Amino acid sequence: MVKRTQISASVGRPREFELNEAVRKAMHVFWDRGYHDASLPDLLEGMKLSRGSFYKAFVDKRGVYLRALDAYIEDAVRSVGETLHSNPSPKAAILEAFSQQVDQTSGTDGLRGCFVVFAAVEMLPEDKEVAPRISRLFRRLQDLYAAAIIRGQALGEIDPRLDERTLARFLVCQIQGMRVLAKAGADRAETRAMVDLALKALG
Repeated sequence: MVKRTQISASVGRPREFELNEAVRKAMHVFWDRGYHDASLPDLLEGMKLSRGSFYKAFVDKRGVYLRALDAYIEDAVRSVGETLHSNPSPKAAILEAFSQQVDQTSGTDGLRGCFVVFAAVEMLPEDKEVAPRISRLFRRLQDLYAAAIIRGQALGEIDPRLDERTLARFLVCQIQGMRVLAKAGADRAETRAMVDLALKALG
């Protein structure tokens, strides 16, 4: 039997840390089962919480789902931002960001797919709380890529005649398409070939 734990402040572990850990465990339950098919018992088991602790911390299933989606989005934006600033060559940094996507879309991880894409397919367009979250994610990713493109144009690495917003939107669309195709079974070589073709747009 799985031991239930309470979300409470414990020695050396602030309550917010425990809440964040619980949210990430919930994310994996929703990722595996989807929002509609994830039951309360599934969440309690996955999060290692008692029913009382769950309701006290999150109120209901929807509350923890939105927290999980927010956590995934923040992780994604932070990861891409760090990668795009990790190399003095903006073009090389963009290549690295896409290479990371190839890794994430290969093997078992690729078949699992992207949590945001999963949420979009399951919840949109009807859900009025999920839709703006996903829209903001794509805008933030486009902003990061557009900034990298501008830096690359200033250094002469990327064709200055290209519109940075249009190109950034194209790159983000390519990434999301890769995630969907990977879930459908595209192998690493196919994904790598798509990346090589997409990056030719940088000039």
